[in-house]
Amino acid sequence: MKLNRKLAATLLTSAGLAATLTPLTASPASAASMHGCSYPRVCVYNGSYSDGTIIGWFQDTYYQNMPSEIRNDADAAVNTRNDDSVWLIDTGATPDAYICIPRNTAVNLGNYAHPNGTTWANDVDTIKIFGDPDDGKCNGTYQVQQGRVPANWP
Repeated sequence: MKLNRKLAATLLTSAGLAATLTPLTASPASAASMHGCSYPRVCVYNGSYSDGTIIGWFQDTYYQNMPSEIRNDADAAVNTRNDDSVWLIDTGATPDAYICIPRNTAVNLGNYAHPNGTTWANDVDTIKIFGDPDDGKCNGTYQVQQGRVPANWP
């Protein structure tokens, strides 16, 4: 009888320990995904991020031209990366213009005025995800920012 009580106590202690540890083993990747965009991606949408369709996604940290079938079609973007900011770039502007999306942020591009007098919707053809070392900020803030790409930028 004593053995059964010890075994039961051991099993209950192990079960309690396992229950305590379970939240610590949860994947941060699933927690960082949003609006159908999986971590660690930056997704672009046809329509708004809340009810549109993902038309492309990116996760490499280098300067990338968008494929021709989605170039200048993005209406929204979601950055699921935890510590990286991203520039969506319009190379048709003179000089090139960018809108910076900070870490863990979703934006409807039509809500932001483009320097050409329209909005950023349907004006993005290139993307640059900033990897390490990056703090996920845009010009020192977690707010969406925009500007012009420096002439000597790679």
